[in-house]
Order: sequence, then structure tokens, then C-alpha cells
Amino acid sequence: MPVLAFDMTTANHESRRFEFRGTNKADYYDGDLVPLSSHNIDVRIEKSLAGEYTICKEVSRSGLAFRRSWGHIRNDKTNLVIFWFLRRGQMTISHAGGRHVVNAGECAITRSTRPFYMELVPPENSELEVMHVVVPSHKIYAVLSENIEAGRAFPASSGELALTDRILELVFEQDDQIDQDMAEQLVQALLTGISKTITRLSGNPPARETICDKRIGDITRYINQNFANPDLNARMVADSCGISLRYLCHVLKKSALSFSNLIWDKRMTTAHDWLGDEKMQHYAISEIAYLAGFKSSAHFSRMFKSRYGLAPREYRGHPSIPA
Repeated sequence: MPVLAFDMTTANHESRRFEFRGTNKADYYDGDLVPLSSHNIDVRIEKSLAGEYTICKEVSRSGLAFRRSWGHIRNDKTNLVIFWFLRRGQMTISHAGGRHVVNAGECAITRSTRPFYMELVPPENSELEVMHVVVPSHKIYAVLSENIEAGRAFPASSGELALTDRILELVFEQDDQIDQDMAEQLVQALLTGISKTITRLSGNPPARETICDKRIGDITRYINQNFANPDLNARMVADSCGISLRYLCHVLKKSALSFSNLIWDKRMTTAHDWLGDEKMQHYAISEIAYLAGFKSSAHFSRMFKSRYGLAPREYRGHPSIPA
């Protein structure tokens, strides 16, 4: 279940407003948090974890202001992106490039590396409600354009953003009932998807995929789905991708890839991971070899030792060698 990460009331706001980052100061980036009024202050932030991601729900009956300045950035070099999904109320985010208004049913982002000023205002006679996901920036460098302005609003009432919002709510509410590895992979996939959507909607589309790139994607996808078949070969992959064997060889060569390396790398890294996974300890080494697509355990042992310097049985006792 979610845990209470922060609360602030009229009686304690003078001291509590400095504690919003949590006891380990890892939940947010640094900044100045100030109530917009000294009366009727009632703020609660609950959080759940999904691996390296923190999912928070903030509910407030009072308005709040938050400022992150160049001084905060110099003193606190945390590199994070926060995705904000506003359910009720209104947010305004101002920075050197302008001012954006975010309404209920919209999504926006802020970055710890850029100064900004934010105000969060609840609806009249109701509560502000916002879900936000704290993301290490390196997780989405490749898909989220650096040119997207902090605070720019994107519709989250339909499409990929609406689906993400709903699933994040489920992960948030049931974090102790979901395997953390699964939750992290799910959130990573969701954020990758909406990062691409936000980049596209902002007018900064990703680089256009070439026909060759698409074919490589089709080939590697089929190999990754079928590498456990010991009879997998280039003709099977070509036929399944709707291309000729000759063209398959051409696009792989053009991309400096080898069909055989694609298959054996996938089999070797998968077997390597399984041998080091405590949940796979009940499988014999020969079974892992067959599950990974090797026709014989002897062939697997030779290839494993050639690549990692240890026999599979030796590695299983000391699983510290990187793939």
C-alpha cells in the first residue's frame, strides 16, 4: 500500500515545508515550497515505489507554490524529470521562456536542471489532486526531447497518456502486491511510450525510421521471440518477416550485424542471467541450456566458458561476471 511521505497543516507548515523531499532527500529535487495562504493548510503526499521510479499522489485543500532557482540547481545536482498528471485543480508553471497553464485532465513535465516557478491551486470548495512520477533522467534521455518546455500542457484524457495515467494509478495503489521488477519494467515501458507521444505532440518528432531500420527491428524482434527454438535459422526468420534470405543478409551486413551473433548473443546473455537468478536455481544447468535454445549442454558449456572464462557450474557459484 502507498505510504505517507509528507503532510503539512496550518499548525506545522513553517517547519514541515522544508521536509517535502523525505528523510533521505531522494523523492524530489530541492526548491522552496510555500503555501499560498497561511490559513486552512492541508497537504498530503503519499508515495509508492516501482523499482527506480517513485509514484506520488498529492492531495491539497490549500494552494501551494514551488520555486527551483539556479542556486538550488548548483547546490543540488539531482538530475530528475517529473511527469505531472493533474486530476483536479490547476497548475501554472513559469520559466524564462514563458508561462503555461495546466488544467485537470492534462499532463506536463518539469526538469531538475532548469529553474522554474510553479503554483498549484485547488478547485473552489474542493481538493487539488495530482499524480506525479519521479524519473531518473538517464532513463528517458533517448526518447524525451530536450526542447520540450517545462510546464507545457498535453492532453491526458485520451490515448496513450490516459492509459498511462490509469495504469500508474493501479501500480500506485497496489505496489506491495506487484513484483517490483515487473512494476519497474511496466512503468519504464509506459514512460518511454508517453515520452515519444509528448515529443511528437510538441512538434519535435524523433528521427524518421528508415526501411533498413524497420527490417532490422523485425528481424531482431523475431529472434528475441524465438531464440529458444534450437532449429531457428536465417531462412525461417526471413520467411516470417516477409523478406528474402538474400535481403535479410543484405540489411544485416549494411548494419554491420551478423545473424549468427544476434542469435548466440541472445542465447548466451539469457542463459547467463538465468544462471545468476536465484529464482532459476531449481533448474539444472542442462535444462537452462535447452531452455535457451542450445541443442546440447556440452556445446553450451564450451561457448559459455569461451565467453565468460568460467564453466557454467563455476559461474553459478559466483554470479558476478557481467553479461
